[in-house]
Amino acid sequence: MLDPAFQTLLPPLQDVVGQTLWVADENALEAVVAIPPRTGLQLLTNRCDVADAAHVRGHDVAFSDFDFSRFPAGAFNRLVFRISKEKPVVHHVLNHAPGLLAGEGELYLTGLKDEGARTFIDKCRQHFGNGVAEKHGVAYRGVFVRHAGSAAMPWLDDKEYAQLRLVHTAELDFYSKPGVYGWDRVDRGSAFLRQQLPACLAQMPAAPQSMLDLGCGYGYLTLMTRDLPCDRRVATDNNAAALLAMAQNAVHYGLAVEVIASDAGSSLAGQFDLVLCNPPFHQGFAVDGSLTDKFLAQAHRLLAPRGAALFVVNAFLSLEQKARALFSRIDLLANDRAFKVIMLRH
Repeated sequence: MLDPAFQTLLPPLQDVVGQTLWVADENALEAVVAIPPRTGLQLLTNRCDVADAAHVRGHDVAFSDFDFSRFPAGAFNRLVFRISKEKPVVHHVLNHAPGLLAGEGELYLTGLKDEGARTFIDKCRQHFGNGVAEKHGVAYRGVFVRHAGSAAMPWLDDKEYAQLRLVHTAELDFYSKPGVYGWDRVDRGSAFLRQQLPACLAQMPAAPQSMLDLGCGYGYLTLMTRDLPCDRRVATDNNAAALLAMAQNAVHYGLAVEVIASDAGSSLAGQFDLVLCNPPFHQGFAVDGSLTDKFLAQAHRLLAPRGAALFVVNAFLSLEQKARALFSRIDLLANDRAFKVIMLRH
């Protein structure tokens, strides 16, 4: 079932006028399946699961970190966008919207009240010089027109969204950018997992020759295992921004890493001696417990017979219970009441 914000986008997506660009992030997974493809409808997404689902449905879809440079100025008569959960992403899209629209082109913007939709709609009203907010239950929709010959639009602060930048921390220097979860810090859960890695390695029959970072983000766990003598390293993520950062960090540290776009590793082949995972449990704006199930299932499939998978999750999540159907050995390595690290083996 589509969320109320997407319900307000059905008319402009089903009745396509000229060339329409649909900017879709992780909130759009159900929508790309529910909405049939149309001639003139182009979908741009930063999530590979959305791209895969849209491709199967027959949509004309492109996967990137919302890179609008592929489109010429004034290429679209309509741009449709359900707001993202991160403000820099929203501002990045809105900053490029006027240039993407032809004269008298329309921007449809929607979101829920508790997501700050009214604030973004008010910014668009200043941005375009026109438009109104329409209330649809718990959702708001704004429609704005790019008038030909209008003055330049004020630039919204997108934190230089498109630029990778070097972040300095006490533990590690790394390249990252807005759009990556926890982009400018070391995640506490990932750091906790890294602390337990020696205990995990001590229980393995041999040093791992291959490792997989499942849901890599900018690549902290991959980088923190660079002293291991692995012949093969693979890092995978669903998010285009994370993949860009991971690839740059591999270059920065001179580390050979296969960086692969994949939904929880579902498209990967082969098996790995060591699997590291700090799984997300949010899908868009909502908590989604099935995401952990998805990561566990893929870890089971990709783990070598004598290998080990190391998961870190919030302490309240029942990962052990979920893992029982897939793994024969489940060991709690550490629990600091905020996070717990669990070692899984066949």
